[in-house]
Order: sequence, then structure tokens, then C-alpha cells
Amino acid sequence: MRNLIGLSAVGAVLALPYAAPAADRPIGGSRAAMTAAPLEGSSTPPASGLPTEAVDAPKRSPVHVGFMIGLISLPRPLDAELYVRLIDLFAVGVSYSDFPAFVADPLLSAAGAKSGSTTARLDDFSAFDVELRVMPFRGAFFLGAALGRQKLKGAVTESTTTGAQTATVDLRTTYATPRIGWLWTLGPGFLLGFDFGVQLKIGGTVNVTVPPTASQKVKDDAQNLADLGSSYPLPSLHLRIGWIF
Repeated sequence: MRNLIGLSAVGAVLALPYAAPAADRPIGGSRAAMTAAPLEGSSTPPASGLPTEAVDAPKRSPVHVGFMIGLISLPRPLDAELYVRLIDLFAVGVSYSDFPAFVADPLLSAAGAKSGSTTARLDDFSAFDVELRVMPFRGAFFLGAALGRQKLKGAVTESTTTGAQTATVDLRTTYATPRIGWLWTLGPGFLLGFDFGVQLKIGGTVNVTVPPTASQKVKDDAQNLADLGSSYPLPSLHLRIGWIF
């Protein structure tokens, strides 16, 4: 009988509900609720699963401004361009090119325009271009075309016994230049560009003024100087470096 009473008491004790110690009990809700809600200030990624850095990364601007200068340039050896690149698909630029006197003088001497009593000078051989580039693959390769206005001014002078005889040349030419090329961006913004094409004449004016008493040589040299700027097509080639922001 005593054994039965003892077993009954043990069973009653075991049947009582277990009460967790205060240190183990969750405060303000169940343990499952605490697990579901991350602590304030925690570095737990958002529910989407994306890292916080990817969510907060700044977007790349679709518009970039750059400039380039020519290392090699034809038909005018000095060249500079300012351009704007849009969504890595289009670029619009404005460029200026020039044929300076320190380059022109040796060429005129080599051509025989400066010999003996005859001298020739090239006062201006410059151009402004507006250019459009299309990057069909959103990379370095582009198809482009430029519309430009070229100016050439010069003079040929012969010293004679009756005085100097000077013939002047003044040309204005509108042209188009289709071209293809590559424009690479290296590192944080360094630019390297190469393109080639052909400069085609659209229209223009030629004014050659020769004194009535000028010799045939002066007339021929003046015409040769005019042909320098009016002979088309002309080759177009550029090797440029620059920076893009």
C-alpha cells in the first residue's frame, strides 16, 4: 500500500507543468517572435536578400563630359574637342583644328612656293566641327559624322624692280566627314581615341585676287595655294588622348 501511495505522489509531481527559470523566459513575447524580429542596429540583410551595400550604391550618371587633344591629326595637325557622352550610346562634340604657320612654312618652301624673289605665307587654315558619334554596342567602337566649316587665307608675294606684287587667297568651305573609330576609357577616366574617314566638300567660295601686272609664277603659286584648301576629298585621321568626367 505504501508503495502505491509513493508512486502516485511521484506521478502527480511529474504531471505538473514545467515553469522555465526567469532568466530563460522571453520577455514580451514568445521565443519565436524574438527570432523573427531582428534587433535594432543589426546588420542583418533586408528581406529581399540583397546586401546593404548593393542597395545603397550610387547610380552611374548617364551623362559624361570629356575633352580630347590630338597627337596626330589630318588634314590639320592641331586638334582639340569638347564632347558630351549620353547613356553610353551617343556622343555629341565640338572641335577646333588648325594648321599653324610654323608647320606650313616648311611645307610651302618644300613645294617651291618660297624661292628666289617669291615668298608665300599661310595666314589661316582652320576649321570648326560639330560631330555625332553612335556606339551601337555601348562600347569603344563608334560610327560618326562631322559637319564643319573650313577657312583658308594666304598670300604670295614676288619682289620686282617695279615693286612687290602680291596675290591673295581667301577660301570658305563647308564639308562633311563620315568616319569610324574607337574611343576607349582607361582607368578612372583617361581617354584614348582613334578614328579615320574622309572629308567631303559640300559647298564653298574661292576668292583669288591677282594684280594685273603679276608674273605667271605669282598666278600659278596663288592658284596652288587655293588648291591646297579646295581640293577634295581630303583624308581625315585622328589619334587623341583626353579625360572624361
